[in-house]
Amino acid sequence: MTRTRDAIELDLPFHVNGTLDPAQSAEIEAWLAEDAQLDAERAALAAIRDGMQAQDIRSPGDLGLARLMRDVGHEAAASAPPAGPRRTWVWQAVAAIAVAGFVTQAFWPGAPRAPEGDYRMASAVMPGGLVVAFLPDATESAIRDLLLSAGLEIVSGPSALGFYRLAGVEGGDLTAAAEALRAATTVVESVENAQN
Repeated sequence: MTRTRDAIELDLPFHVNGTLDPAQSAEIEAWLAEDAQLDAERAALAAIRDGMQAQDIRSPGDLGLARLMRDVGHEAAASAPPAGPRRTWVWQAVAAIAVAGFVTQAFWPGAPRAPEGDYRMASAVMPGGLVVAFLPDATESAIRDLLLSAGLEIVSGPSALGFYRLAGVEGGDLTAAAEALRAATTVVESVENAQN
């Protein structure tokens, strides 16, 4: 008996199933002859094995496959479209008439047109007079103190690139505030006038 009891106990299920080589089986048999508790465990494993082999156990996968195969025939019959007249030509005709109407309306010579100079570009007005990027290592308290001393407040941001839009508080001078931000090189990376 060269192996420990723990190693023999790990191989015991394989001995019960008869999947060990003869040398390992002989060693386990020697242990079983000397250790009553190990022999009782072998008997319990053998009883479980015999009980499992006596039952016809079907896995959930077998049941699911059988159900799927049964339903495949029913779905094929149910999914067939009912035979009837096809009406796709109606929709094609309606689409052709609509396209002709849009083309006629767009290029009709008598259609009223706006005067040449009477148009405006559509755009969104962004708030704030300054666009600022703060240094990555600038603390929140340093930024807050700088903005309060310059009379500015954040009105939007940060953008995807890390820019903030700033506006002056009532009565504040935006030009002087921009110069104060440019002078704070330990907090501010860049300052741009948003109106330019």
